[in-house]
Parts: sequence; structure tokens; C-alpha cells
Amino acid sequence: MSSKINISLFCLLLFFGLTGFKPPKVASPKNDILYNKYGGDVDKMMTEERRKDSVARPYLYRNIGAPEAITPTSTIDDESVILDKAEIMPQFPDGDAGLKEYIASNTAFIPDTLVGKHATIVMKFYINTLGDAKNPVVVKSDNPAFNLQAIMLVDGMPKWTPGTQNGKEINCYITLPIKY
Repeated sequence: MSSKINISLFCLLLFFGLTGFKPPKVASPKNDILYNKYGGDVDKMMTEERRKDSVARPYLYRNIGAPEAITPTSTIDDESVILDKAEIMPQFPDGDAGLKEYIASNTAFIPDTLVGKHATIVMKFYINTLGDAKNPVVVKSDNPAFNLQAIMLVDGMPKWTPGTQNGKEINCYITLPIKY
């Protein structure tokens, strides 16, 4: 029985060898959608695709610079004045336990390329008067591969209870360590 299998396998290999079996050819770039759309102009293609990507993912293209000096106004959505500390700091829904649960449940989904790796990332962001987490910045990172995951984690946070100073809701910075 095994000799019949060996003979048929040998015949199959001999057939492929004699017929000149070749792998399929790579399609020419003229059949490519991007080539047809941009006329083969690589610079135009890259510029347009980057523009589309920056609209879809603005946090990747954010220019983080020194804050400008702006005179404070009294509107509720004024985010020009952000305090480092407040009398009553912003609170995550359900407190610290809720924050730990949110981080644990949202750090479970990491790409396959990062499985088995560890990192501690310190994020700094502020909570505005409406309770939104804004402008996440990586302050310190052990493994830069996790930076984008941490930024997305902060961007997806539910509304916080804003911090208060002298009985008035204010914008306040939060520093948060995240362990992967």
C-alpha cells in the first residue's frame, strides 16, 4: 500500500517538474486601484491617503507643543485654563474601582504582535467642565509599541465627574499610569 502512495507521489512531482509549473505572476501596477485612481503619481497618492488617514485618526497627527497664553473667559466650554490640582479632583464613574475595571477590560484587546510583552505607560490628559477626557499625551513609556493603545484607551473613556475649585467646575489635569 505504501509503495503505491510513493509511486503516485513521485509521478505527481515528476508531472509538475516536466510541465514547468510556475507560481502565478504578480499583477501589474496598472491593474491596481490606487494606480488607476491617482494615475501612477505616488506622491499624489501618498498625500491623499495621509489626508484621509488624518481625518479618520486625528490623534495620530496631533502636534503637541507649548500651550499658548490666552486670557481666561467665563464660558462653560473654555479650555484655555487647565489646573494641575483642584480642591475636588475629577472622579471616574464608580471611583477608583470603576477606573481599574475600565482599564482592565479595555487593555485585554491588544494586537497579536504585542501579546506577551509588558509595558507601563504614564498618560497625562485633562478632564474638561463637561467631563470629557481631552488631549491624552504619553508622559513616560517603557514600550512605545503600546503608546497608541493607551491613547485610544483614554479617548474612549466615559464621562467623568469634573473637578471643582471654589464651588465651580474647572478643567483639571489627570496623570494616569496604565500597565499592560
